[in-house]
Amino acid sequence: MHGPVLFYDGLICLIALLNRLLWPRLNRDRENVGPKAETFTSGRWKNLAPVALLIPARNEAHQIRRCLEAIGTSTDSSLEIIALDDESTDDTWSVLKETKAEANQNLTLLRGTPRPQGWRGKNWACAQLADHAGDAEILIFIDADTRLEAGAVENIRSTMLARDIQLLSVLPRQEAHGLAALLVYLLPWSLMAHVPLFLGRWRRKALPIAIGQVLAFQRSAYQTLGGHAAVRSAIAEDLALARKAARMGMIGAFLDGADIASCTMYTSWVRAWRGFQKNWCYTVGHPLLSCLIWAWLTYAFTWLPMYGLAEACLGHLDLAALSQWPALLWIGVCSKRYLQMPIWVFVTAPISVALGFVLACDSWIHNARNTTIWS
Repeated sequence: MHGPVLFYDGLICLIALLNRLLWPRLNRDRENVGPKAETFTSGRWKNLAPVALLIPARNEAHQIRRCLEAIGTSTDSSLEIIALDDESTDDTWSVLKETKAEANQNLTLLRGTPRPQGWRGKNWACAQLADHAGDAEILIFIDADTRLEAGAVENIRSTMLARDIQLLSVLPRQEAHGLAALLVYLLPWSLMAHVPLFLGRWRRKALPIAIGQVLAFQRSAYQTLGGHAAVRSAIAEDLALARKAARMGMIGAFLDGADIASCTMYTSWVRAWRGFQKNWCYTVGHPLLSCLIWAWLTYAFTWLPMYGLAEACLGHLDLAALSQWPALLWIGVCSKRYLQMPIWVFVTAPISVALGFVLACDSWIHNARNTTIWS
């Protein structure tokens, strides 16, 4: 069994290296992003298309102020910002009103209406936001736990127009502390090791990928897709929209957004587990396939490295098993740009991978029972 594992190690280490060197980046203010990374920035496209920044929020009183304050650094005075409180049970609405009064920015606040039958919570919130987007030609959905850097909106817009990208998503820098970091670590780790992100753009026959933390559409494309109504019951609406766009032959892109955005998805272990529980088993399509993939990853990156370490302590060297440690650390190094986390998270990667398998199974069970909730 070691032969296939070693081949797999070499393949994912190569993919991680190519992603680290060649994945196209969005930068805040720079035209030049490095000798080996392609830039999609084109300053001549700035200020051409009106943009609406759309923020669904449910029980985000602890996050939404930082999100809105970061948006205040945008240089686009015409930017339309709309935040929707989706029937929160905490102080989200109060914080939204306070922030609007303090920031004096072009911010519109909405109270969400009850979710119709057949809709998922976030999908309904996003659909309501899009309906209030006025004349905006670019719709940018961001999560309430995401913070945009100065120039991010302008860069997203210029990128989409310069390259005629109809659906654009980026991976922000992921921030986490405490035990929540064990789970958040898995997002960039799995992407960097297994997805050819360096291809940048995707079309019909490529692997469509998107993440809802930052998800932008040309409005005409969004309407052609049918908006969030077309994926109203989807658990992972970001992936569902990307896959639908690919089937329709649209041009999409998933880019490196570590320079223009950051995201603190979860501030505690309980929030992290419940949050990922909603859709972890659907990240590769079918829950069974997801569980099988995480079972393989657990064998390769939890069982083998721990077995090799135990054997070494007993005086028996299993080099094939021990080789998993360099592979784990290499992928961690390649992913470091997207991770603002304690250094111990990189050493405890085998634990994170095992938790990924347990989480996939738990997510499948809860989705089968329809017991997952949005926030």
